[in-house]
Amino acid sequence: MRHATITALVLAGAAAAGVLLLGRSGGQRPIDAARPLTVRAFFAPQTVQFGDELTARVVVLVDRAAVRVGSLRINDGLSPLAQLGAARTTRTQRGRLGVVSVSVPAACLADACAAAAGEKPITLPPVTVQATTSRGGTVRGTARWPSLHVTSRLAAADLAAANPPFRGETLPPSPAYRIAPGTLALVLDLVAALLAASGVGLAVWNGFALLPRGRTPVDVDELELALRRMREAEVRPAPDRRRALGLLARLLDRRGGRFAGAASELAWSKPTPEPKELSALATRIERTGSE
Repeated sequence: MRHATITALVLAGAAAAGVLLLGRSGGQRPIDAARPLTVRAFFAPQTVQFGDELTARVVVLVDRAAVRVGSLRINDGLSPLAQLGAARTTRTQRGRLGVVSVSVPAACLADACAAAAGEKPITLPPVTVQATTSRGGTVRGTARWPSLHVTSRLAAADLAAANPPFRGETLPPSPAYRIAPGTLALVLDLVAALLAASGVGLAVWNGFALLPRGRTPVDVDELELALRRMREAEVRPAPDRRRALGLLARLLDRRGGRFAGAASELAWSKPTPEPKELSALATRIERTGSE
């Protein structure tokens, strides 16, 4: 019983501190310490001129025994106000009571603010807060922003002047080009077409250059060719020497040459024919005219 009394006194004291914190909120209802989550939102100051900086503040009181303070999610959209800097969050606690305060510097700069200046207050969407309870459930809280009064910077004399002030043009001037984009695109298309035609012409020209041209066949004596291959085979392995001798033997035999037998016998002789034997046979055939 004594513990419950002390807890109630602590919550009452924290609630009183919250009421003092919200003393500038323009007569909003006091915070209820019996609730697990209480939300309040206010402006400081609540009446500004167009473009003046103000502070938008959201205060959330949480019963730490019933709600997990770290799970708080605050959705405090400020449209149509413009946020001027980073939000500043402070967290304090006293016993079971936790206080989370979020302050955001802002200003009324939008056209909607200018249109409403001096006529009707600015209304923002409500602030919503969601958190997880200690038992795993979800608790939500909502608070409405107070009316924000925006006054005009223009006096009656300014509106009555013959040439009243006007709003400057915010759009950039029309671009100027040295060459019109349409003309440049046409020129580039023509250049691309010329380059493509040049590439096709070059490819055709190279294709004709690679075509085989008619050549007059040169009569080569088969015997000279066979003797040349046999002399080249002198420096090659034994199988190449035998093949060269066999080719020469068949050619001489077809022509009826008298060295056909010698060439055939040397081609299949054992041991393998020596290079000097090939050279001697080729020399004998060249001296006698092959027959």
